[in-house]
Amino acid sequence: MATTQQYAPPPGLPPGMMGSHSDDDDEGIRDPAIAQVVSDIKDYQITHGNLLKIVRFEEPTRVPSTGVNISCKPTPFPRDMYDHAMALQQSMNELYIHALSDTNWLYSVLAPQIESEPEGVMVKLWGVYLKCLEAGPVQEMTCGIFRSDYMLQEEALRGEGVDGEAKVSLKQVEMNTFSCAGICHSQHAARMHRYFQERKSAEEAQDTGPSNTLPANSNISSIVSCLAMVHQSYLEQLRVGPTAATGARDEPIQHSTCVLVVVQPFNFNIADERPIDYGLWEDHKIPCYRCEWQEVLLRTRLGPHRELRYRPSSTAKAFEVSVVYYRAGYDLREYMDDAGVETRFTLETSRAIKCPDVLGHLIGFKSVQRALTEAGVAERFLLSEQARDHAGALRSTSMPMYALDDSVEGMRARAIAVDPARAKDFVLKPNLEGGGNNVFGEDIPEFLASIPDDEWRKFILMRLITPPARTTGVLITSEDVYEGPVVSELGVLGFAMWRCHGAGRGKGKAKEGISVETNIVHNEMVGWTFKSKPREVNEMSVVKGYGSFDCPMLV
Repeated sequence: MATTQQYAPPPGLPPGMMGSHSDDDDEGIRDPAIAQVVSDIKDYQITHGNLLKIVRFEEPTRVPSTGVNISCKPTPFPRDMYDHAMALQQSMNELYIHALSDTNWLYSVLAPQIESEPEGVMVKLWGVYLKCLEAGPVQEMTCGIFRSDYMLQEEALRGEGVDGEAKVSLKQVEMNTFSCAGICHSQHAARMHRYFQERKSAEEAQDTGPSNTLPANSNISSIVSCLAMVHQSYLEQLRVGPTAATGARDEPIQHSTCVLVVVQPFNFNIADERPIDYGLWEDHKIPCYRCEWQEVLLRTRLGPHRELRYRPSSTAKAFEVSVVYYRAGYDLREYMDDAGVETRFTLETSRAIKCPDVLGHLIGFKSVQRALTEAGVAERFLLSEQARDHAGALRSTSMPMYALDDSVEGMRARAIAVDPARAKDFVLKPNLEGGGNNVFGEDIPEFLASIPDDEWRKFILMRLITPPARTTGVLITSEDVYEGPVVSELGVLGFAMWRCHGAGRGKGKAKEGISVETNIVHNEMVGWTFKSKPREVNEMSVVKGYGSFDCPMLV
């Protein structure tokens, strides 16, 4: 039966929709040039669907929406840093894929929190993984859509003849391996800025063709093509016939297949998801359905060979699911009852290809990101020649990160975290997959003092990145237009498919898991996202109102 658990709906209308300005309102944008740009951007946002849905105010035939925060003009970003980030993505994909395949190593990293937090998301996910081991495999193929986020780090060079100069390097904020967002919004922002650039060039009689200062962005078609590839891989399994991994089938498939996107209810960010659904239908003729998390057990069932059957409605025919694409399943509220855990277990043990599976989810936790920076770890998991050449470069993108545990290093980190003078240079991150809910600088000691000491191990202490102070931008927020110093974050999108041999064998190691032989069958960099925020703002999340989607101007 479906869970009755509900999500807390988002807050009311955004600040920008609480009132309106008349034509002669003194509170309007005073600079005529900026006012015209904002007017043009509003039209572009509406006509291209670059919006957030205001779900709590939905009417029977209408739904209000608001334009997502966006920049008024592209923000400068070093071309060499952009190219460097793009060149690393395939190796970054490989690093995480081989690390998740070594489940003994993965468990050793996650164990402190698994053993001390019995009701956390990590424990729930590891429990699902152990149940999957007991059930045995029916699908060897897995895929993932990843996003590695970077900021620029500026450090003054000391020494004779270099005073006043600075060195800029690329530093990783985090690696996202599950339900990566911003794919569609970023494409709209990039294409909007290219449109305005080309229009301005034409108006100034300087039409010299597309500029190479604004990188092209085709995120939507790239991700759609990747999911279509996974779908075709599933169909190929059916054509080839039964294997030990996929299970025997008494007769050929007699019904349709579909991609299933598992989503959250009260979904205000549908404009960042729906274009992928539509692209599968329209460009590849692949049925794609969305199913809310709490409806999965109601709408699906497992067939005799653990094929996942999905029925869109009580009167619709059933589809066999080829791919489960997760855009839900990362919130603790989704696992607060037995039905939530059963939902994830049902999806994971089906023969559908998961994007990604539960190990692909767990590998994105911050403690794993920290462990992968340790000496020799990258070399252990980078197996291809190209990736091994990148081991040093990947490690150089890492900021110092520390676990707040009982080790010698952990105790040193705790001493830093409780000292306001030293903590100001750090950020405290919850050990979860994805961003947000961070505690910054001098707020860290007070926060830690408010929670029991044994809960400190749920957090990772990371050295703050110090971006260049001279970068300025113009950003549209929900309330006004900000012009001034900004901090930008470049996200590089990667896609990979890999086949695991031996998954589910050696069940005697159920607690630690087992290591499996992994063959990466496809690996590529597929796109980018770019966001900017006012320099004094700590968090970057655009949909929460902190930052704005942007486009890099390569310099």
